[in-house]
Amino acid sequence: MRKELIILSGFLGSGKTTVLRNLLKLCATRKVAVLLNDFGEIPVDGAILRQDGVDNGMVVEIGGGSVFCACLRESFVTSMIEMSKREEDLVIVEASGMSDPSSIDKMLSLSGLDKFFDHTSTICLFDPVKSLKLASVLEVIPRQLASATVAVITKCDLADAIEINKAKDYISSKQPDLPVILSYNGQIALDTLPKRACKAFAFSFNTPETRPDSFVITSKVSSAEELIAVLEAHEEVLRVKGMVNTDNGSWFISDTGRTIEKRTADMDVPLTVICMQGTSKKIINILQDKNIVLSAKE
Repeated sequence: MRKELIILSGFLGSGKTTVLRNLLKLCATRKVAVLLNDFGEIPVDGAILRQDGVDNGMVVEIGGGSVFCACLRESFVTSMIEMSKREEDLVIVEASGMSDPSSIDKMLSLSGLDKFFDHTSTICLFDPVKSLKLASVLEVIPRQLASATVAVITKCDLADAIEINKAKDYISSKQPDLPVILSYNGQIALDTLPKRACKAFAFSFNTPETRPDSFVITSKVSSAEELIAVLEAHEEVLRVKGMVNTDNGSWFISDTGRTIEKRTADMDVPLTVICMQGTSKKIINILQDKNIVLSAKE
């Protein structure tokens, strides 16, 4: 019997890790393996799951880009081959927020992995504020919707009715036959999830030419608040996630789609900043000129 394969897609900060954590609780009676694809070189989401008590043995991490891009496709196929030999009957792939998973079925077919995996659904998460704001300038967002079997508007507990309806209207304008559900606090139910048939695409939008910039902050930060203020002030910044060390302690910083927040956490994962192509040096220079950051690694 083939293993069930679910792709969890959605733009950076759309809530994939929160949804995944809830899905793992719902699937507690099943044998589940997870492949985490982080765009940053140092994966963050695995550390978050481990804090929740998720067994290291069920999680495989691939960082440094999209697994649907030529740069990581071989690593993805190799990891899936290893997963095909394991006992789990459900594999969930949490794709990078910049991933275009539209070519997944072709990848499975060409590699022979379709003999071992039954791709049942691609769940696309859509932040009613951030995803909608960037959909007109980032082609990957409508492409994620195009390859989805169902769209999930996330963070409905934080959004108002106008924001939710605008997100619904946008999705319907792009994909009229795509089922859309609302999620509150990252909750969805797999057993009642509406789906359309998986669509086949010959190629993925992910190429080295469309790859955004990213950098990792490798030094102590003068002030978490000053760092957040600079990152929030620049629309080129697409995603912020990870730990920073300051004289006032260590902080986990991440963007919510509306703002960037900090909280205490015990994780050894440096802060990764993902930004528009060609803008990382500009952001780094600003942080260094303000003496907020001494060093960062692209």
